Amino acid sequence: MPQPSPVAPPRLILPDAVTRPCDLAVLPEAAKTADLEEAYVRRGGQILTCDAARRLAVETLQAERALIDAWVHSRP
Repeated sequence: MPQPSPVAPPRLILPDAVTRPCDLAVLPEAAKTADLEEAYVRRGGQILTCDAARRLAVETLQAERALIDAWVHSRP
């Protein structure tokens, strides 16, 4: 039976952007129409930023899994 390798499989480090919670604008208690419009535009940008971070996390995970698969298949 082969001995386990003392070398660990590859592991990628997640960028900081993917580990922070998403910031989403909220309306003030006595919101006016201008507050709603401003929050709507701001939240749209925040959603795009959050989705980009999510995509980066998924791409990082997929790349790490591909590296681990290659590592496993390259072992004697």
